[in-house]
Amino acid sequence: MITDKNTITMKKTIFLLAATVAAAVSCNDYLDTLPDNRVQLDTEQKIAKILVSAYPTELPVLMFELMSDNITDNGPQYSTDYAEQTVIQSYLYKDITDTEEDSPTQVWSKTYIAIAAANNALDAIEKAGNPETMNGSKCEALLCRAFGHFVLVTAFCKAYNEISSATDPGIPYITAPETSVKPVYGRGTVKEVYEKINRDIEEALPLHSDNFVQPAYHFNRRAAYAFAARFNLFYGKWEKTVQYATEALGDNPASLLRDFTIPAQYTMIEDVRTAYLKAENPCNLLIMPQQSLWGRVYTTNERYGHSRSKTYITFWQNFPWNGIVNGMSSAWGIEQNIWYPKMSEIFEMTNHSAQTGNVHTVLIQFTADEVLACRAEAYAMLKDYENATKDLNYWYWRNSASHAQFSKEKISEWYSVERPRSPRYPIDSRFSIEPGMQENFVRAALAIRRFDGVHTGMRWLDIKRHGITVKHPVLKSQTVADTITLKPYDDLTAIQLPADVISAGLPANPRGN
Repeated sequence: MITDKNTITMKKTIFLLAATVAAAVSCNDYLDTLPDNRVQLDTEQKIAKILVSAYPTELPVLMFELMSDNITDNGPQYSTDYAEQTVIQSYLYKDITDTEEDSPTQVWSKTYIAIAAANNALDAIEKAGNPETMNGSKCEALLCRAFGHFVLVTAFCKAYNEISSATDPGIPYITAPETSVKPVYGRGTVKEVYEKINRDIEEALPLHSDNFVQPAYHFNRRAAYAFAARFNLFYGKWEKTVQYATEALGDNPASLLRDFTIPAQYTMIEDVRTAYLKAENPCNLLIMPQQSLWGRVYTTNERYGHSRSKTYITFWQNFPWNGIVNGMSSAWGIEQNIWYPKMSEIFEMTNHSAQTGNVHTVLIQFTADEVLACRAEAYAMLKDYENATKDLNYWYWRNSASHAQFSKEKISEWYSVERPRSPRYPIDSRFSIEPGMQENFVRAALAIRRFDGVHTGMRWLDIKRHGITVKHPVLKSQTVADTITLKPYDDLTAIQLPADVISAGLPANPRGN
């Protein structure tokens, strides 16, 4: 257990009203901003407006993807363009020393700024007497606070599990505005953080009103339940996962799934990206603009890249119809780095004469496809293979050219052995998965999650929570290589806290194994 001595004095954070996002899909519209109002939160409209800044603007996508088994080392003859130290150190599982975009420092600070905005909104709602007319804003603020802490605990802590989470170090869970110059917080444990996230989610959901002008950029009803489903999957609460995923998907999940034949109709990168990110797509449940170099890095980095060999087991992997997803035959890049333009760079020009500005990308944080995979995995954990088969077949029907459907026996048999473009990687999950049909169905759900989450870092979270062994080759030359092996639940699965946070007194993550 973390004791009272493991605390930190944190400087008071002053936050500004951050970016607001329009529904149109032009690059400029993604990056429209509100002025810095520094308003008094004395009206419902002002409270709702400040919640725009309760969504984190820097997420650990770059670090997550580089640490996953979606990336390989192509050799020292290739470049490591942009965000160099964060890219290299993430891939090598080293503590990250960079403090610029996509670094632990930026993720930590920007996420706590978002949490502060949520807390200020909640404080203003409470002072107003919690009127029913503010239920929608209260719901959004609670979900944003829960989501911000969920981002931090999945990045800077070990994955939740029943064996060690009662003692694994957590992250400070902030539930009120800072009113002193030097407030004191403790880390707590991973278990305690999950309990608090769960409390916020459970309080929020009954208050949902779904009253947004641009719902795809807020915790609309489907996105709220998608978050609840993902959280409960990571929490090991299978019945809750099924319940909330069902709320998110409704009666006709097939109608919500992504149609990859639509972006495949375009040849220009910008058009493919726009088709993928379109707010009107029913599969895009929550869209989150980010200030990040990742949109540039994943399309240009050749040294640590998503090579052709990796592509064969990510978005070109074979599914039980013994083929790839319909519409995914095209790709961009070169042998060392092949990519799909789902979140490529959007550049915001701030100085036209100097040709300088800010680099952004747009992330689809929750998709209908991922929610369906969450439910299928939860059904597998409940040994409800009939419903798991039904969910998987929704996805297979949508994504195979022949609209294929399979029996539970066929699905289990497909994932029971190693196949070309369908690898059977080691799993050492602490969620007690039985060999045979249960494990095979979990693998089937993870295969969809890997496909849906390529380039977004989601694969890393599945690696962490299921104890998947990762081996990163480290090439000294074109013919000589070492291997870094990341074992299940290794200390290195928790990203080290920012150096300035540690120096201020918060205990560092262990580095003992």
